[in-house]
Amino acid sequence: MVTYGSYPWTVDDYVRLAAAFPFRWWASLDYCVEQEVAGDRDEVLDRMSRTIRANIECRLRAEDAGIDATFMPVIQGRHPGDYERCAEALAHMIERTGLVGVGSMCRRPVHGADGLIAVVDRLDQILPRRTRLHLFGVKGDAIPYLTAFAHRVASIDSQAYGVSARNAARRCGQPKTDRMVADHMALWLCRQHARLDRPSRRLPMQPEMPPQPEPADPWERAIAQARREIRDLIETGDLDHDEMTARWVEQWAADIFSETPAD
Repeated sequence: MVTYGSYPWTVDDYVRLAAAFPFRWWASLDYCVEQEVAGDRDEVLDRMSRTIRANIECRLRAEDAGIDATFMPVIQGRHPGDYERCAEALAHMIERTGLVGVGSMCRRPVHGADGLIAVVDRLDQILPRRTRLHLFGVKGDAIPYLTAFAHRVASIDSQAYGVSARNAARRCGQPKTDRMVADHMALWLCRQHARLDRPSRRLPMQPEMPPQPEPADPWERAIAQARREIRDLIETGDLDHDEMTARWVEQWAADIFSETPAD
């Protein structure tokens, strides 16, 4: 995603792949928002809107392909409230599925106002009772804190075993074979099962960071409004989820600025 700037394949390509095998479930395309990818708040919000639209497009194609029963929506965000906003925008499809993917977990700390547990706790409060979660990229040390949400968390995944296999291959000066990766995956799985047997741990919930105030500068306000309007167009499908819109923002804002009465 970082290399290409967007997906190097279309939604149709992806859904054809999903339809090529009887998967138990398959996830929507989405746009992660880790700090390394989305360095500022505007980029986080942009990618949330793209995620919302990508979910809608994947769901529509899934219905056409007859595989909508195994489709898993994916929500994204930086703050717990971001995930709630995504879930609200996709409520019509979340209500029809038993499993929702939660992205941008892999570099997230366990604790804190924006920590993994704060996100899961918020989703536990607002999602339908029957909806369960798949958490992408969760580190094993989070498991003792997640057992308190066993009623909500269905599954987690991680590439930790792949990283471990790559490092081991480098140290030994040998290829990273499928067999080596499988061995590391089996060891990783055993460790996670052992963590499940540990006593459940709880964290005190911390208040979420307040939203950023509206910019005081008229030009910055116009920029912010332009971004909001572009996001709305992406979510409604008037712009594609992978449309490159950065070059439009200033011109869009200029039109808004010119039409705004002077303070």
